[in-house]
Amino acid sequence: MSKGSIVLIACGSFSPPTYMHLRMFEIARDYIHSFGIGSVVGGIVSPVHDAYGKKDLVASHHRISMLKLALRSSNWIKVSEWESRQAGWTRTRLSLKYHQDIINGYKSNLDPDSAEWLPDDVLNVNSYDETDNFPLMTNGNYQERVTVKLLCGADLLESFATPGLWSDEDIEAIVGTHGLVVVTRAGSNPSKFIHESDILYKHRRNILLVPNHVVNEVSSTVVRRLLRRGESARYLTDDAVLAYAARHALYAAAPEHASLRDVTSSTARPPPGRRAKKTNFLISSSRTDSVSPVDGVKPKLAYVDRVPPGYVPGKAVKIVSDVAQHATAGDKAVR
Repeated sequence: MSKGSIVLIACGSFSPPTYMHLRMFEIARDYIHSFGIGSVVGGIVSPVHDAYGKKDLVASHHRISMLKLALRSSNWIKVSEWESRQAGWTRTRLSLKYHQDIINGYKSNLDPDSAEWLPDDVLNVNSYDETDNFPLMTNGNYQERVTVKLLCGADLLESFATPGLWSDEDIEAIVGTHGLVVVTRAGSNPSKFIHESDILYKHRRNILLVPNHVVNEVSSTVVRRLLRRGESARYLTDDAVLAYAARHALYAAAPEHASLRDVTSSTARPPPGRRAKKTNFLISSSRTDSVSPVDGVKPKLAYVDRVPPGYVPGKAVKIVSDVAQHATAGDKAVR
């Protein structure tokens, strides 16, 4: 894998995003820089279109919102909404080509809003440290081409062998033209897999295997399962992501996560030492509770002032509807 400027792009569902999705970028960048393989000048997360049809794939606008919340603290990874805005699902090789062409054809007069995912170093808004080996910029353009490489886990690499999932043309373009940066996982043997695949072996010099010494098997599937079962998924992803999922009832989010408020929420908790005010249904107010019609007769509303005068707080009470009062003694219906 030759030296040069590199932008890492991860394509996938991100339903929801996890810490491991983000850690992959950090692990890969550190490895590339430490071995002098190239200069990583940006990272892009590209969620797939809704038409991808994967199980538990929530609408793209939700996945994009969760990704942006999870990436609030990153100064080099951005979210690209390009795939999600297309008419349908986009093949991975086409997504790689689109982002690489835009980066290398970027002009300083391009409206940033049309490609808000452009890395800051490409937009030439970052200040460069003398210790960085980033290429110099001239009028907003790199003096050398940037290569967009697909960042993935070992499971995606192994999926190349799944019949009918990838075409040989796609694999040739992804690995041969762009290149793969594979973050390995426990129990996988990507080197053997590459050796057993003729296409991958042909382009083996364009596949970078990045070891992950800090084992992290967290996946979107695990987070969804926990939320579906009403169990805690905290510390597997950002609290803001869990709060968002709970607020929008994604993945049957557990009620306890509703107390997690992301930074964009206007709802605040009561100050320490103060309990939230509770509404007592026995206190007279303008609110009323409607009751269902009986025998086609529309009943009156059940007002609080109809509670018996001798009511003692904490004691059960019967409230009888107007319809029941006109019934025979044996047919009275207690509401």
